[in-house]
Amino acid sequence: MQSIAASFTHYYRAFIRHASRHIKRAITYLILSIGGAVILLPFFWMISSSLKKQWDVYHFPPVWIPNPPQWQNYVDALTVYPFHLYLLNTSTIVVLTCLGTVLSCSLAGYGFSRLRAPGRDVIFVLLLSTMMLPYTVTMIPLFMLFNKLRWVDTFRPLIVPAFFGNAFSVFLLRQFFLTIPRELEDAARIDGCSSL
Repeated sequence: MQSIAASFTHYYRAFIRHASRHIKRAITYLILSIGGAVILLPFFWMISSSLKKQWDVYHFPPVWIPNPPQWQNYVDALTVYPFHLYLLNTSTIVVLTCLGTVLSCSLAGYGFSRLRAPGRDVIFVLLLSTMMLPYTVTMIPLFMLFNKLRWVDTFRPLIVPAFFGNAFSVFLLRQFFLTIPRELEDAARIDGCSSL
């Protein structure tokens, strides 16, 4: 009789553990679902607003599902306005800026993490201290510089500075390079590779 009670207690405890695990998982999924709905709500509102007439966007209470949907809005956005030009401009700026940032900041970050030079740490601290300057302090001098270079109303002020690096990206890449073991670099040197 006692063995039956012990086995019942064992199965009961296992059932409680199993049920509590499922309840915790259900609560976790419920919280994640609510959070996902909150995050997706602005996206759904954007899609809903894009299918409305212009004055219907401001109705209160808001109408979530437009009736009838204005599919012509998408045709107008792609034909009335030079959307292809906007896409080309954005792509040009993004690709060249990313290329410049990766090239310049990876070299600087590697230098700060691997190469030994007198004053290296002082220069790195000076580089980091530039992040403490608010953009509003440098905005007018930058505009004056770009104006003297006749770069105003061109893409050059958006692209060229990326090829000279920025402190935040150099810092991030330096920290990444510090996580790579030096033994890998030593093994590569034995195989005939250079530092870069």
